[in-house]
Amino acid sequence: MEKNKLRTGDLVKRSIATHYTDHEHSDAIGVVIAAHYPLAKVYFYDTGKEESWNQSVLELVSRKLTRNDDEE
Repeated sequence: MEKNKLRTGDLVKRSIATHYTDHEHSDAIGVVIAAHYPLAKVYFYDTGKEESWNQSVLELVSRKLTRNDDEE
C-alpha cells in the first residue's frame, strides 16, 4: 500500500474545475482535514466546503513542520 503524500494541516492547491465552482477553473487553496490514501478530505476557502479529492491531483503548497518530521 502506498503512503499518503499529504497530512492533516497541509495547505494544498487544486487547479481543476469542480461542480462546486460551476465547473469554472479555480486555483483554490485549501487545508487537508484528513488523508487516507488515495483520497484526501480538504476544506477549500473559495467554496467554503469540504471536498474529497484524489491526492494525485492536489499540489502541496505548504507544510507545517512538526517534531516527527525528522523521522520521515
